[in-house]
Amino acid sequence: MSAANSDKTNSYFKFESSIVFTGLILYFGKPFLIPLAYSFMTAIVLYPMCRFFETKGFGKTISIAIPILIVCLLFGGLITVLTYETTLISSKWALLHQKINPLMQQIQNLLETEFGWSTEEQMIWVSDTLHSLNANAGQIIQDTSKATFEALLNLFIIPVYIALILVYRKKLVNFLSQLFPDDKRDQLFAALNDTISMFSKFIRGMVMVYLTVGILNTLGLWLIGVENPLMFGMLTAIMTIIPYFGIVISAVLPITLSWINTGSLWQPLGVVGVFSVVQYLEANLIFPYIVGRFVNLNTLAAIIVIFIGALFWGVSGMILFLPFAAAFRLFASHFPEMKHWSDLLGK
Repeated sequence: MSAANSDKTNSYFKFESSIVFTGLILYFGKPFLIPLAYSFMTAIVLYPMCRFFETKGFGKTISIAIPILIVCLLFGGLITVLTYETTLISSKWALLHQKINPLMQQIQNLLETEFGWSTEEQMIWVSDTLHSLNANAGQIIQDTSKATFEALLNLFIIPVYIALILVYRKKLVNFLSQLFPDDKRDQLFAALNDTISMFSKFIRGMVMVYLTVGILNTLGLWLIGVENPLMFGMLTAIMTIIPYFGIVISAVLPITLSWINTGSLWQPLGVVGVFSVVQYLEANLIFPYIVGRFVNLNTLAAIIVIFIGALFWGVSGMILFLPFAAAFRLFASHFPEMKHWSDLLGK
């Protein structure tokens, strides 16, 4: 084998090894990396606001605390919305209790007449399901407790990370600059400024996504005759900020109220159908197109990045990998030796 072929083989091996090693770190390090990635993204978005307060004569501590407080208030508003929704459902509990038995009978009749599933077979299935749940109750409780603990820990640790990143931002930038040769540092600082601007565009893109999803939810709910479609449509769109649980929790209210108001299963099933279709469009078309346009990634690259993010980090990966891929594209565009990556990911 010639020396040139040997060098090329070694280069390919190093590249593939780097991909595998990076993938292992991303997958197994996600309990630590996900909150840190959210913190870095939020800190970059909040940095211009922090600088604004600093230029107005506020101290560094106050300038950092105000943007973080604003973010905490926004999440506090989401929690308030959830509390309000829970209160509304609780106030309807008496009506719900009255409808439980007729509903169960209606479901049994529907399954028997439409699908040929006899009452005896249904009762056997329910018995087997309850037995299975009882056998796995310990694991379910353990998984739920773990997820709850991780969520509470992240709610505490992410604001701390954000504050520390903003406090030590100059040290982080200086450290990063030391990794580059002197003749590349001007390009590095230009790339960092572009990255800050890109993350701001990413947030604007996310706002556009939620508005689009809210409009589609509203239109779908209005078409099937749900009361207050605008409120429920926009609420469900906003609550998708919370991975997994957001849309489920926000959908409970329109589903429950539509069932109470109509006394039929068809409208609640229609609500589920509307939200399912809109969420599918949001994940596979709306989000890649709109946010990809704001962060200047082509649609194909945006879709691939979103699916890779989902593979490694679930919903958090779908949210985080896109702006970080855009940041990588920006960095690559400032360095000629990496321009092929910028051309591949860009429009």
